[in-house]
Amino acid sequence: MKDKLAVIFLIFIGILFYSLTIKGVLGNPRPEDFKNKLDQKSQALELSPERGRFANTLALAEFHTYDLGQVLADAVYPDVGVYNGKFFSFFAPGVSYLALPFYLLGRKFNMSLTGAFSLVPLLAIFNMLLIFFISRKIFKLPSWAAAFASLVFGFGSTAWSYAITLYQHQFTVFFMLSSFLAAYQYKNSGRSGFLWGLWVFLAYGLAITVDYPNAVLLLPVVVYFLAVSVRFVKDKLDLKILIRPAMFISVISLFAVGAWNAYHNQVNFGSWKKLSGELVDYSTIKELDLAGRPDSNAALTQLSEQKGLQSFFREVNVPFSFYTLTVSPDRGLFVFAPIFLLALFGIRRGKSYGLEQGILLSLAAVNLFLYSSWGDPWGGWAYGPRYLIPSMAVLSIFVAVFASQNSKVWRKVIVFALVAYSSLIAVIGALTTNAIPPKIEAVSLPDKRYNFLFNWALVKKGESSSLLYNTYFKYHLSLMEYMLVIYGALVLIMVVILFLMPRLEKK
Repeated sequence: MKDKLAVIFLIFIGILFYSLTIKGVLGNPRPEDFKNKLDQKSQALELSPERGRFANTLALAEFHTYDLGQVLADAVYPDVGVYNGKFFSFFAPGVSYLALPFYLLGRKFNMSLTGAFSLVPLLAIFNMLLIFFISRKIFKLPSWAAAFASLVFGFGSTAWSYAITLYQHQFTVFFMLSSFLAAYQYKNSGRSGFLWGLWVFLAYGLAITVDYPNAVLLLPVVVYFLAVSVRFVKDKLDLKILIRPAMFISVISLFAVGAWNAYHNQVNFGSWKKLSGELVDYSTIKELDLAGRPDSNAALTQLSEQKGLQSFFREVNVPFSFYTLTVSPDRGLFVFAPIFLLALFGIRRGKSYGLEQGILLSLAAVNLFLYSSWGDPWGGWAYGPRYLIPSMAVLSIFVAVFASQNSKVWRKVIVFALVAYSSLIAVIGALTTNAIPPKIEAVSLPDKRYNFLFNWALVKKGESSSLLYNTYFKYHLSLMEYMLVIYGALVLIMVVILFLMPRLEKK
């Protein structure tokens, strides 16, 4: 019963806080609305990732094609590639296709952009529930601690800023956690296990379509699934290897998604194995003035061959990128959300949870080291270490492990102080902007701020990206008051969960 109440509570809290902060505008934007209107600071399409993905969704809905016309290409610029005279955004196609039904539904209510964006907070709520179920089923945490883990990820980290706009990170977390939980269910199921297995590989395939590096990021789940599919049985002097037939059936879903992705690439990019990120930059064509030149085809082919995954990930980047993602003042995880420092103690001092704990930690480690080799660890202009959002989901569980280890008041006070600080950083980011320059760029700009201090200045100025605030509450509350109402409610919830709920559960 208490688990059902916790689930209802998490759904309610998720709907409430994400609704109060979701980005968007009233109306159905047209391609010409992107520039000088929606792409400004604190606007719904302020940065190229959400602009490019939404442009693809709009093109699919309104023009029934995946390629962008000239107007949309100029709006999404510079993250646009060119193939065969057509323009495409560099981003993987999965998010745009998955958002299409929500765009069409929103269009009926004159809210197509907000409709497309609404898919992401819905997934964020599912992710909170997945964290809750993993915490309860596998880590055997009490209900209050499992709910606390969900809230740490949802509203105590910068994942909040990317749960209210059209980014790929919440999709990645959803496919990662749901496939992991499906593999765990498969491990403990009978003949019906192939249904769980089907989702493991379907989620893996879909994860690749929303962000290509997910092919590496989710590999620990695939390894886990294969490991629990094989048993070694000693029969007298022989050692037999038994493989569950469900493992072979499950791969069908991966082949199906892979075939669709290959077909999509073949039709749009001329090769089944060519990725959108490998297309020639539209900006390069402009800079070199290649359009219309007799030798343009040969030059474009040469430029395309120079691009590939090896140009994005290099081990030489690891030391600096690791520093940037973890402790740097402009993107460091432990600077923007120090609550995750406690996860390190939860891992070290907590009891062993077997293979499952190892797989979850592997997911976080692969995420960290994959993007530590990335040439742009800042994630462009971004709020916090957005590339580490999958790791935040994993670490939130170990924060709850630490919080639940004993009932000493000083421990709870430390947990509360860190989550209160982290939630404040999270809410001011969610209400303002994700367009924060890295330090190396900020020093040459008029406003030299390069982290959440930039967002704090916007709060004091009253500049918000929240649809509900700009549409309704702006005329009744200052943005500071609006922020304090949300933050106060969140802090009160944390106090109840940390200090009151453990006592009630014991009784």
